[in-house]
Amino acid sequence: MITRSPEPADAYAAALLLNSTQEPHFHTTAARLRTTWERHPTRILVVGEPGQPRGLLTLWAPEFHPTHLWIGLHLHPDHRADDTAPTLMHAARDAARAQGLTHLWLSVREDYLSTAPDLPTLGLHEVHRTFGGGLHLRGWTDPTLDLRQELEARGYHFTPAQPHADDPRLHDLYARTRDHKVTAAPTIPEASPTLTGEDSLWDAAYLAWHGETLVGLSLPERSRLDAWNAVLTVTPEHRRQGVGRALLALTARALQNQGITFLNTAGSAADRAYLRALRQVGANIEPDWIAWEGSC
Repeated sequence: MITRSPEPADAYAAALLLNSTQEPHFHTTAARLRTTWERHPTRILVVGEPGQPRGLLTLWAPEFHPTHLWIGLHLHPDHRADDTAPTLMHAARDAARAQGLTHLWLSVREDYLSTAPDLPTLGLHEVHRTFGGGLHLRGWTDPTLDLRQELEARGYHFTPAQPHADDPRLHDLYARTRDHKVTAAPTIPEASPTLTGEDSLWDAAYLAWHGETLVGLSLPERSRLDAWNAVLTVTPEHRRQGVGRALLALTARALQNQGITFLNTAGSAADRAYLRALRQVGANIEPDWIAWEGSC
C-alpha cells in the first residue's frame, strides 16, 4: 500500500470520501440504491465498469406526459466532455422509441448547469423556465398591514372567499384572467377552465374587491406534487397596486392559523408579477428549473 500527497486528479474521488464521513445522507442514499439494485430491475443505465461508473441515466415515462420520456443525466466530473453523455443519450432515445415515445425531457436547475454536459450539442433545446420555493410560515409575520390600510383608503376591501365559492362573479373573474397564466407543460399543469373545490383550501382563500367589483383571488390549491400551491389572480387593470401582495398575505396568515408551516410556490419564470408579489410577502424563491426537450 502506497501513501502519497494528493494530486488534482484525486479531487473528485476525495470529495466522495469527505462526504462519506461528513454527510449522513451520503450513506443513506447509497444504502438505499444498493438495496434497490440488488432486489429489483431498475430504470437506471450505467456507463462504466462495476464500482467505477462514469455516468448514470434515469428513465421515467409519466402518464401525465404520454409522448415524452423523462430522463436524468448524471455524469462523473471527469467524463463530461468525452463520449459518456452521447452514449447515455443514444440509450435514452432507444428506450423512448421502444416505448412508442417521441421526445426526451430533461430538467436542470439553473445553478446546476455547470455540472451538466453541453445539452444543445446533445440535441436538446430549452423549452421553458419554472421557479420553485415557498413561504415558511413558522415565525412569519404579515408585512402588509399598512398596505391594506392604504388600499382600503383607496376603495379596496378584502373578504374570505369561501362564502362566494359558487358565486358566478368568482368564476367570471377566473375565466377572464386564466389566459394570463403561462402554462409550462408538463411541469405546470394547464389551468382548469373553471374553479373546482376538491383540490382547494377555500377556508384560506381571500377575495379582493374595488367597491362592488371583484378584482382578485388568492387560493391555496393542491398540486401534482401533493403540496399546497399559492394561486393568485388579479385583474390586469388592478395590478401593481399591492392587491396581490395583500391577498397572498391574508392567505398565508389563514394557513398559519391552521398550523400549516409551509406554502409551496411554483410557476413560470415569465410571470414576473406573481414572482414579485411572492418575494414581497417573504417567500424564498429558488433558482429557475430549465426544461429541455429533444426529439427521438
